[in-house]
Amino acid sequence: MEAKQDPTTKQARHVLPESICLVLIGGLDLVYTVYLLAVHRAIEANPLFSKTLHEYGIEGFIGLKALLLAVPLSVAELARGSHPLFVRRALRVCIALYLFIYLYGFVQVNLLR
Repeated sequence: MEAKQDPTTKQARHVLPESICLVLIGGLDLVYTVYLLAVHRAIEANPLFSKTLHEYGIEGFIGLKALLLAVPLSVAELARGSHPLFVRRALRVCIALYLFIYLYGFVQVNLLR
């Protein structure tokens, strides 16, 4: 027999696994990029991030990367209440695109030079 839940209490809301996956991918990308920049084994190729790094240092670079990951994910998590299937599919597309762009750039820089 299933216990009835009090309708006045809010049900705990979890974060989607797709959002967690994007945070992990973005976080690993950020940590690896900062490491490569710190040991002078890479330069930032993205003009926006390159300018941010030059003008605001590593703290500004990290802040911008985190902001550009956190804001869209927050919007997605808020929107999933009214569009859950669309949000999950959109986040999965974002995961695939992030990995594709990252791997494409890695191959271009490291294997095709």
